[in-house]
Amino acid sequence: MSHETEEQYRSIFENAVEGIYQTTIDGRYLRVNPALADIYGYASPEDLIANLTDIACQLYVDPGKREAFADLMARQDRVLCFEARVFRRDGSIIWISESARCVRDAAGRIRYYEGTVQDITERKQHEEKIRLLATVFDSVADGILIVDPELTVQAINPAYEIMTGFQREELLVRPLVLFAPGSHEREFVDAVWTTARQAGRWQGEVTSFRHSGEAFAAALSVTSVRAPNGVLEHYVLTIADISQRKSQEHQIRYQASFDRLTDLPNRWLVCERLEEAIVRAQRGKSKVAVAFLDLNRFKQVNDTLGHHAGDELLKLVARRLRNCTRMTDTVGRLGGDEFLIVAPDAADRSAGAKLVEKVLYSMAEPFSVHNQELFCGASIGIAFYPDDGETADQLLRNADLAMYHAKRNPENKYVFYDGEMRERSGFTLGLESDLRRASGGNEFELHFQPKIDLAANRTIGAEALIRWRHPVRGMVSPAEFIPLAEETGLIWEIGAWTLIESCRRLADWIRRDLPIPSVSVNLSPRQFQDARLVGFVRSVVESAGIPADRLELELTEGAMIGDIEKAVTILNGLKDIGVRLSIDDFGTGYSSLAYLKRFPIDTLKIDRSFVRDIVKSTTDPAIVGTIVNLAESLGFDTIAEGVETQEQADMLRQQRCTRIQGYLISRPLPIDQFETFLGNSVVPA
Repeated sequence: MSHETEEQYRSIFENAVEGIYQTTIDGRYLRVNPALADIYGYASPEDLIANLTDIACQLYVDPGKREAFADLMARQDRVLCFEARVFRRDGSIIWISESARCVRDAAGRIRYYEGTVQDITERKQHEEKIRLLATVFDSVADGILIVDPELTVQAINPAYEIMTGFQREELLVRPLVLFAPGSHEREFVDAVWTTARQAGRWQGEVTSFRHSGEAFAAALSVTSVRAPNGVLEHYVLTIADISQRKSQEHQIRYQASFDRLTDLPNRWLVCERLEEAIVRAQRGKSKVAVAFLDLNRFKQVNDTLGHHAGDELLKLVARRLRNCTRMTDTVGRLGGDEFLIVAPDAADRSAGAKLVEKVLYSMAEPFSVHNQELFCGASIGIAFYPDDGETADQLLRNADLAMYHAKRNPENKYVFYDGEMRERSGFTLGLESDLRRASGGNEFELHFQPKIDLAANRTIGAEALIRWRHPVRGMVSPAEFIPLAEETGLIWEIGAWTLIESCRRLADWIRRDLPIPSVSVNLSPRQFQDARLVGFVRSVVESAGIPADRLELELTEGAMIGDIEKAVTILNGLKDIGVRLSIDDFGTGYSSLAYLKRFPIDTLKIDRSFVRDIVKSTTDPAIVGTIVNLAESLGFDTIAEGVETQEQADMLRQQRCTRIQGYLISRPLPIDQFETFLGNSVVPA
C-alpha cells in the first residue's frame, strides 16, 4: 500500500462520524477511532482501550449479547445492523447499531473483528414515541379522526367506531361528515375550520350523530398539523360523547331551580323571578304583589299521618295554587309548608286582596289524602313593591312578618304589611334585645356532631353547632335566633365567637392527641359577604396555632347568589389560607355547574332531604349517585347529612357515598360527651 493511500485510510479512520474498531475475539479493543470513543463517552481512543477491557461484561446491558454477536460472526463471518443497548462510561445507556466482519489469517483462523458503530438512541426513542402514539390512538376512550386539508378521512380509531356505530370502511377516504344535519349554521362550521387552520386549534361543544341517525352532544377538538415548512398536512380531531354529562347537567340545573316534591320553583328561582318582576315594575311604574303563605295545622298532619301524607298534601296544595293564579304569576315553595306567590302588574292593594281571597277560597275545599278528607287552610302575609320594600329580600322579609301577624290572629286569614309591624312585634324585639346581650358569648356554647367515613371505619371530623342557653327561656333553637341574627346584623359577632371557640377547642384536642382530623364551622350568607371575612379567618387560624387544613368552612349555595366573580374571589382568598371549603345542603339551592366548577371547593354536603327517603324513593338514590358522580368529576368529596338509619347508610354506601353525619352515628354532643365519643365510638358496620 502506497504512503498516499495509507494516509487516506488513516484520515478516514480518524475523521469518520461512525465509530470504527478492531477487537480481539475475547473482547479487548485493538484499535478505535475518535468517533467511537465519543459515542461511548471516553476522552480519547487511548482512554477507551485502557479502560474498556472486557466488552462482554462492561459494554453490553443485556447479558448474552456479546456471545450472540460472536456466534453470528463465527457462522456468517459478518454481522449487519446488530442492535444492542450499551453502557457509556458515565453509566448512561444508549442504543447502537453495529456492523462487523471477521479478519482471518491464511489458515482461516479469526485474527480479530473489525466493524462500525452508530448511535441510534434518537431513532429508537422516536420509534418508541410512534409506538406509544399508536397505542394511544387505538386504546384511548375518545374518538380520533385524521383528515387531510380537503377534509377527506384518512384514519379513525376504534373508539370512534364504538361511539358512533360507523365502520371504518364506511368513512375512510371519504368526505368528513361530522355534524348532525341541521344542528349547526353553515357559518359556525366554517368558523371551526378557519380557526383551526389559522390559530392552530378549535375546541368546543357540537352536535354529532351516530350511524343510527341519533344526534348526541360532543366535545370536539380540532388541531392543525403542519410540515416544518408550514404547509398544512392534516387535521387531528378528538371527539368525546358528553350526552350523559349534559343530561346530568340538565338534571342538576332543574334540581337547582325547582322543588323536587312539588315541581314548583324553589326559593332561589322564585326570588330571581321576583327580582325580574321588580325590574319590569321599575320600567313600567307598576306594582308587584308578594304573598307569603304558610299552611295551618300542617305539623298535625305530619305527626298523626306521617311524612308521606304531609308530602302528598304539599303536592295537592301546589296544584291548587297553580290552578288559581295567573300564567304570569310565579308560585314557589320556599321549604317546609311555606309558599310564595309573586304577582307582577298588581294595580293596587285591592288587586292583591283579590288574589289571596281566590287562593283562600281554593284552599277552603278539603284535600283527599290517603283516603281521608283533610282541611288545611293558610295564613298569608302580603307586601307590595315599591310601597313595602325596594328589593326582593326586603319584600320577602316583610311579607313573612305580615304572615306571622296573620298566624298570631287566626281571625285574619291574610294581613297586609305595614311599617309599624316590626315595632309591634314584642316577641321579636325582646328576643333581639336578649340576643344583643348574649352576643358577647357568655350564654353560647358549642356542641359537636361527629362525621364518619364508613369505608375507613373512622371519625373524619365534626361539625361545630352553636347553642344559646337563655337565662329565662332555656335553650333557644338556632332556627329561631340565627335568622334574627342575620336580620339584625348580629350574625358577625355570633359567627366570630363560633369560629374562635371552634379553633380554640380544636387546638386543645390537637395538643391532647385526640383523634379529630378536622372541625367544620358554618358561615352564614351575611358573613360570607362581609369584607372582613378572609382577614378574620386568617387571624383566627394563626392565633389558634392550628394547621389550616384541619378547619373546614361550610357555606350554603345561597350564600353565593349574586356576584359570582366576587364569590370566586372570596373563596380563593379563603383557600389561600389553607382551610377546606364545603357547600352545605347541596342540591336544594343554586347549583349552576358553570359556576360550581370555578369554586375551589373540597366537599359537597348532600342535603338531608335526599337522605330521608333514599330507602323507599325511586329517584333519591339516582340523585345521590348523580351528585357523587358530579363531585368526582370536579374533584370534590361528598358527605351525606341527616343519616338516621342503617338502611339509609347502606343505600348511601351503594351510591359510593361513604362519609356520613347524623343521628345514626350521634346527635350533636356537648364538649365532654363528644370527647368521650372520640375515645370509645363504634362505627356501624
